[in-house]
Amino acid sequence: MTLAARTIDGITPREVVSAQSAEELAAALRAADEAGHAVAAVGGGTQLDLGMPPSRLDVVIETTSLNNVVEYEPADLTVTVEAGMRFGELQRMLGEQGQMLALDPPVEDGATLGGVIATNVSGPLRFAYGTARDLVIGTRVANPDGTITHAGGRVVKNVAGYDLNKLYIGSLGTLAIVVELSFKLAPIPPATATVSGEFEGAQQVRELVAAVVRSPLSPLAIELIGSRQVVFRVGGYPQAVERQVRDLSALITDGGGRLTETAWEDLQRQRLEARRRDVLLKATAPISQSATLVEILERNLSALAPQVWAHAGNGIAYAACEAPSDASVVQTTRMEVCALGANASMVIERCPTPLKASIDVWGDPGPSIALMRAIKTKLDPRGTLNPGRYVGGI
Repeated sequence: MTLAARTIDGITPREVVSAQSAEELAAALRAADEAGHAVAAVGGGTQLDLGMPPSRLDVVIETTSLNNVVEYEPADLTVTVEAGMRFGELQRMLGEQGQMLALDPPVEDGATLGGVIATNVSGPLRFAYGTARDLVIGTRVANPDGTITHAGGRVVKNVAGYDLNKLYIGSLGTLAIVVELSFKLAPIPPATATVSGEFEGAQQVRELVAAVVRSPLSPLAIELIGSRQVVFRVGGYPQAVERQVRDLSALITDGGGRLTETAWEDLQRQRLEARRRDVLLKATAPISQSATLVEILERNLSALAPQVWAHAGNGIAYAACEAPSDASVVQTTRMEVCALGANASMVIERCPTPLKASIDVWGDPGPSIALMRAIKTKLDPRGTLNPGRYVGGI
């Protein structure tokens, strides 16, 4: 891979190292740390737009050669793999045994498991199965001093103590470089179906989502397409799926909506394509505010041809749009989102590098930034890993 191909926000590294083993990666990281060089770990390179521009970048360490299955026990519903394995490759292998890693992030084919975990990206199935923080049971990481340490294990029930795995998930590679991951798995549902409905107004959508969340129904996902269309994904044994399809269809029509046809695979493909646009915003709020998030994004970004959708069962909304001429529209949108409550926030997951000069993509980290800085200082005292890219300029 050329140096130019590993450029991050216009900054090109001086060296690219392709590690062939965890030990070789740890040695390269230690050498860079001792030399005072800044390091970014890169897998498939599909999420290099995330975060602020690095304050320094000297060495890129590639992980894609770490792509082996370390241990797979179908009967135990667990798997341990190296972090450079492609996400899609693991899913194909598990599928042969009727199992899956219950993450469905809209990622490119080249995305690695290490990258998926470092960015904590997730998809619609998080409503039923949770996120990476619920599915990762063990990690093996290379630290800046060259040591390799473990957290958790290869069984679902691990020993008591601090759950260090969660420190690395979503940390954007700022604390250590993950070289191995253990996951708990789920069986692939024997039957699945999609139920979709369209409404005249957003209030009807709010009422429907609230009714389903409070009900005994257990869809795998609750999705919004814009502010007026709801899509449910259900799975399980055939009779249970048929019952949920009937009940959800009745709730849609009884609530004043009309049933529509939506192919789940097409929906996922459209969202992956949308994520390639100039700007991608992610807004979060309480579940009851999901439809409101979508309305805010649609209204404020209307001049930028937005595509807006939401994981309504989790209070997460996305908008993919054209790049604005300045950051004011993004600032205004963030202010409206944050006004929804203390737990509301907005992150810019993708945007042109010049826009990052006038807006912090992460937003206000709040009082927790002091603790985050302390953890960073303890685990990466020289600031070797991805300096400047993470929350609060860490």
